[in-house]
Amino acid sequence: MDPAEKLIGWYAGLRFEDLSGEAVRAACTFVIDNLGCALAGSSAPVNAELIELHLRWGGAPEATVLVHGHRLPAPAAALLNAAMIHSYDYDDTHDPTSIHVFVTVLPAILAAAESTGGPISGKDFIAALAGAAEITIRLGYSVRDHIHSGWLPTSIFGTIGAAAGAAKIMGLAPEVIADAAGLGYAQTHGNRQAVLDATLAKRLQPAFSAQAGVQAAAFAQIGATGPRRIAEGADGIFELFGGGKGDPAALTGGLGERWEMSQTSVKPYPCCRSNHGVISAAEEVKAKLGEFSQEDIESADVWVTRYSYSMVGEPFEIRQNPQVDAQFSAQWTCAHTLLHGPPGIRAFEPQKVRSGEEIKALAGRIGVHIWEGGDHVPDGNAPFRLSRVAVRLKDGRSADITHEKVKGSPAWPLTDTERRAKFMECASNAVHSLDAACLEEALASLESIDTQPNIRPILGMLIAQAAMV
Repeated sequence: MDPAEKLIGWYAGLRFEDLSGEAVRAACTFVIDNLGCALAGSSAPVNAELIELHLRWGGAPEATVLVHGHRLPAPAAALLNAAMIHSYDYDDTHDPTSIHVFVTVLPAILAAAESTGGPISGKDFIAALAGAAEITIRLGYSVRDHIHSGWLPTSIFGTIGAAAGAAKIMGLAPEVIADAAGLGYAQTHGNRQAVLDATLAKRLQPAFSAQAGVQAAAFAQIGATGPRRIAEGADGIFELFGGGKGDPAALTGGLGERWEMSQTSVKPYPCCRSNHGVISAAEEVKAKLGEFSQEDIESADVWVTRYSYSMVGEPFEIRQNPQVDAQFSAQWTCAHTLLHGPPGIRAFEPQKVRSGEEIKALAGRIGVHIWEGGDHVPDGNAPFRLSRVAVRLKDGRSADITHEKVKGSPAWPLTDTERRAKFMECASNAVHSLDAACLEEALASLESIDTQPNIRPILGMLIAQAAMV
């Protein structure tokens, strides 16, 4: 049996009672984190136009568009909600595989669940979500050491996880879930050129995966079949994405005992994960040096891993989308942190990026270097783990800080207070103001979502009152 088929078979039989306490807590954490990101993303550029486009296309009112409150066909709702979640690059990352895990599986499972028309048990929802996340990560792990850096693991493997997750929450039989996963594999896609060119396609690729996942489940439900040997088949994942190499044990080893999804990181800053070590190190440099201005800096340098350099190391320039330009620039994020502290959502507004002359001036002076050997570290978090920032001032003061852990990771987790502050920051950026009492009630319900007999009312709390008029 193909190891991917074994993985999907395990998932088909997964129950809430099979989850570890760690897995349940992680799933609940990332529901809150991603729905918070959706609140913020509801006001991001182009999302309103995407929603209007889908309203014009029309279709069955099966599932909710978060915050805005419209009801659209389930695949469309999944796409739009995923696009909102990923708009500010604030959603989770599984550092060892560089996968944004929940942006694909959560919107697909929510939309598919709503499309059934019945109540959505919190236990069933969390079991479907945790297992779909596990599928996504394990698929990524299986070829992590061999996949070409140009592929986008989030959308490639997230499509399969989203398809399986949508099928499971719809209550489909194990054979049909397997077909859905295969149909998800048939729709895999995604590359990093959207990032390199700083385009909004970056946020849409995971959204395409969420949409494809719901479609795959619906197609399987009506009898469409999908391939089963999606890992070791002649044209399976190992061959196409691993160059003929792959690790079967990554797919099946310790299933139900070792939960890879619980090792996913909460992002503390709304930008590329490769910048996070730079930001935290620069923040420590700023605290150590005390007061200074851009003119006081004699030199500033950043060192990151080779992988991170490929993502954020190019000289900062403003192109078609200033938000993306800044989010994927070690120079810009370091400069902002040194001068004003870590950037929040509003720091990346296009007009602020364009008009921030002091930040742009300092960014252009910051040297970004590859940390030779930095990609080879023992804990598997090589893509992001090592970051160093060194600053020398004209008056002789200097600071040189290295961070070997990435904030938000299991090794350096955010506190409950920090996670709550992130959710509230996201809510404050929603396209419509949300009722404060309703928001508090929603957050309290989300914190215990696994105990809710029906999660539908919680989704209603995340719809702005202005959108309901």
